[in-house]
Amino acid sequence: MNYSALIGKATKHSVSPVMYAEMVRSVGIAAGYSHIKVDVEPARLGAAVAALKELKFCGISVTQPHKLEVVKYLDELDEAVSVLGAVNTVRVGKTLKGYNTDWLGIAAPVRRAMGAKPARTATIFGTGGAARAAIYAAKQMGIAQVQVVHRNTPGGADRLAYLEAKQAELGISLHTYGDIAEVVERSGLVINATSAGMVGADAAPFDPDKLGGLNLAGKIYFEVVYNPLDTPLLRAFRDGGATTIDGLWMMIYQGVAALSIWLDATIELERGELERIHGLLEKELRNV
Repeated sequence: MNYSALIGKATKHSVSPVMYAEMVRSVGIAAGYSHIKVDVEPARLGAAVAALKELKFCGISVTQPHKLEVVKYLDELDEAVSVLGAVNTVRVGKTLKGYNTDWLGIAAPVRRAMGAKPARTATIFGTGGAARAAIYAAKQMGIAQVQVVHRNTPGGADRLAYLEAKQAELGISLHTYGDIAEVVERSGLVINATSAGMVGADAAPFDPDKLGGLNLAGKIYFEVVYNPLDTPLLRAFRDGGATTIDGLWMMIYQGVAALSIWLDATIELERGELERIHGLLEKELRNV
């Protein structure tokens, strides 16, 4: 039997156990796999990771607020983590290796939406782990100009300082939300990589009315939040004519990559199967 776990400070609203159950069922290993949720306070993160290794779990999904802090408890890091400093997937074995599959969860559905013509400029809201994954995804997709928009708040000072120090290396420019209309206007791809819009969080990182008057048609808007699925920002961009991608797609595509890492196998699901899982998760969200 293989076990994996989702660890975060509050995992109650996650539907990842349903997602992984459907994925392993699709590839014929449902009887030998289970995914559980574990709430972990920051002070207990190291102990939780050690316990899951001792219990011989095959993998760990890492969600907020642990994506940055978990790095210090790992033995190895993949290339994306080495660049971004954020982990969302851990392979458990004799050693603990950290991966970032979040960027794959962003790149795969965005590539599908963009087709053969990638955007030249991307705007990313946020400075945390999801934002770093979005930066990496944009660069891997060949997007030359990446604009990162941040809040001037004490709570985000360390995250902002990290990006400021790596600004040249990552090839990004930094902006405040006072410039939101200008940076969005020149972007083909816009990614909300903040928790704004999530249940219990702020509705948006800025007043969506600031988008009023902008022509959003032809742009792609990607949302990392999936609960609720229809966030205020996603609605604003959709109503403005943008192509929108909800947060469940990021969860699904990064989940396929994570499962492949944990089981040391190439997990591939057809588009129709991915859409079926998306539909099931959308229904599940109504009950959490």
